[in-house]
Parts: sequence; C-alpha cells; structure tokens
Amino acid sequence: MDNRQDFQQYLIEKGKKQAYIDMCKELLDSLYDTLDEETSFSKAIDSLVRRRWSGYVSKDRATYQILNDYADFCDSSLPVFTAAFREHISETFEGEARKAMRAYKDALVSIPIGTIIAADNLHGLSNEEFIDAFGSLQDFIRNIYSDIESGSPFGWGWPGWKAIAAEGINQNRIMMVLSALVGSGTINKDVLVVDKKSFGGYDICKPFAKTKLMLDGFVRLGLCIDGLTNNKATSFTVSCPNTPNLITVLYAYFKNPSNQQWRVFSYRFVEDKSTQTRETFFLAKTDGLPINIQEMHYWLYDEALKYGYIPQGNESAGCYVYKKGTKVWLLIGSGSSYHEDEFLHSPNYTIAAKPVFHRVFQTHPEKIDALRKRFPHSFGRIWTRCWTCKTEFEKCKMRVKFELEAGEYYHCAKGYLFFHDPNFDDVKAILELYKLENNLLQQ
Repeated sequence: MDNRQDFQQYLIEKGKKQAYIDMCKELLDSLYDTLDEETSFSKAIDSLVRRRWSGYVSKDRATYQILNDYADFCDSSLPVFTAAFREHISETFEGEARKAMRAYKDALVSIPIGTIIAADNLHGLSNEEFIDAFGSLQDFIRNIYSDIESGSPFGWGWPGWKAIAAEGINQNRIMMVLSALVGSGTINKDVLVVDKKSFGGYDICKPFAKTKLMLDGFVRLGLCIDGLTNNKATSFTVSCPNTPNLITVLYAYFKNPSNQQWRVFSYRFVEDKSTQTRETFFLAKTDGLPINIQEMHYWLYDEALKYGYIPQGNESAGCYVYKKGTKVWLLIGSGSSYHEDEFLHSPNYTIAAKPVFHRVFQTHPEKIDALRKRFPHSFGRIWTRCWTCKTEFEKCKMRVKFELEAGEYYHCAKGYLFFHDPNFDDVKAILELYKLENNLLQQ
C-alpha cells in the first residue's frame, strides 16, 4: 500500500511548514524508488539512510525525524513499514551501543596492587582501602557495560536516533550520569546526597525518564537510591552498604574535573602523578591496548617530544593530541571520527593513522604511491573530499589533483587521509611523510 499522498495531506492538516512537507516527499519518493519484489522495507530503509548520511547533525536528524513521523502515521495503515523502521532503529542504534560498551569494557584495566594514590583523592581512606574500594567500583562499572552489551541499551536509557550529536552517538552515558550524580551531590559518611534540581539540570538527564532507566539499572546491580521518587523531597541519596567505601571513591574520582574523560574510566586519574612515566590521559588511553599497539603509541609519544610537540591530555577523532603552537602532531588512534568513521560507514579496524597531506603529493609522489599500494582504499573515498571549505569540491581552493601509477586522484588538503590498521613500519613511513609535509627538523 502506497500512502504517501495520505501522509502529505496529514502533514498539511497538522499545520506543518511547506519546506518540511517537501522534504518528506523527496525522502519518501527516494525510499519507494528502491522498493521492488526483492527489496523489503527493512532493506530500503537501511539503504536510504546510508546513502543520505551526511555527517552533519541537523541533516541526519532530519532524515530520521521524517522516517519516524512517517512510521507513526503508518502504525495502523501500513504497519509493515512501522515494524521495519522500529527494527532498523533497534538494530542500528542498540547495535552501536553494544559495540561501544564492549570497547569501554575491554579498555577498563584493573587497578594494580601497590598503586600510589594521590593524597587529595584519599578522603580519609588508607592507600590500601582506596585501592580495594576502587577495584570494587571498577567491577560495578564493568558489570554495567556487560549488562548493556548483552541486553537492551534502550532499556538502559539509550535514546536512539535522537542521540546523534557532533561527536557521534557513542558517548559514554554511564560516565556522564555518574559524573552528574557527584557534581550535584555532597558526600556524608560514604553516602552521596544528591540535589534533585541540580542533577536534573545536567544535559545527560534530559529527558529524565531516560536517566531514570539508567538509575534503575544501577540499583539492579548493587546501588541503593532512596528518595528519588519522593516528589516532596529536594534530594535523594546514593549508597552501597554491601561495598564499604565504594561511594567515597566514586566521589573522589568524579569530583576532580581533570578525571572527566567521558570515554575512559581509569585508575590513572587518581594515581599520584609523580609516579607516572607519561601524561596521565595518555596512560589511561593506552593501558588497555594490545602490547604491539601500545608500543606504537609510546614510540610516537617519544617522537613527538623530540620535535617539540607537547602532550595535550585530550583527544581528537579518537586520537591522542600533541601540539606545537597551533600545529597538531600526526593523529593515530581508534575511536570515532564523525565525518569518517561514524556508525553508518564505519570500517572495522583497531587503529588508524589520520594525517593531513598537501605538499607531499607533489614533492614526494613516489612515497604517496607506495602508501596507495599498501592502502588502496584510503584514496578517492568520499570522505577525503571537501567538507571543511564549505564549497563545492570542484571549486575547493585546497583541492589537490595528483597522478599516481594507478591513475588520477583528487583530494581536499584540509581533510584527513585514513590508513586503517597500519603496522609499526607503516606508521614510521607515514610519520616520515608527515615530517616532510611540515618541514620538521629534529630538535
């Protein structure tokens, strides 16, 4: 049944703006054009959103908003579409949430016995008491990751397509909610007293019904939350009577703003920094990696220092950042880059090198051609075209034309090239090109 005309009339009666009605018509016409006897609504929806995915929040939310509105309209008149759309949302967004939870869980490294805790984090506990309680907190968070990974992220409050944001969809919502609890609370004898109004003001707590699902999950896994549903109370309490000092170390961890790296939960942030061999976030980010990749990062860290680049203690596009002035060192890492590796076009890789090249296409074409042979899928991709220049690619002032053995290529020199799963030798070769690109001389 084709009910597009009925849907258009429905939108008119609802007083929707003509621009939105036109957008709906264009999108649904595109959807129905792909339908045939061998193509189900499920396949057509998946194909449509992948073709239209732009990497821009407003556009991609608009696509899902239209499909969602149409699914609501079809609930009784064309339930097969409604079911297909709901299935797509669950498989796509819950599937990505599960993958993110698995990654967060794998990156969680247990606190070693003998770790020296910074004195301002102890809050009256001995070093040994803190380590013991922090290990229990890590177990609690690890259990949350496992429960979401094996169960229903939506049941834990994941908001589906409405979670599309500039940084993607895989925010670590567990860390953000725990931080909101501590940020709006005070500690009293291993009990967290949370101000309701302050807690509700955090972005992660809107809408609150989603956050309530997560808090319910915390309770199922061992926390005690009292007073939350008492409408007359201005605060509620969070405790864990079966695990002494867990709330105290939770408070110590999240009360320090420098610990709030949403994608990483690590003991490194409460460790005495005088005992650390490298910058804290770098250690936290690399601790859970396989040894061969960890060695690669340590080598790159030391190379950055040789050339005067300073560790920044943050990340970009899933990569640890080093800077010298405004210049950024070669980016290498996993994680998500919204324009290249967001969920609808995400290649499977463990690590990627993400350089910006311009000059070396002309000055060292033989080295670029060697990379092209090693990484044939890294050139000529849509994501290497012009996004940052805000113009048509053909008119892009940073557009580079270069000829390699395999033919003619084009690339926007403001955009990253992505080399997936490079080995150590590949990284060394890419870094050498980076040095040539930036005229780097060793300090």
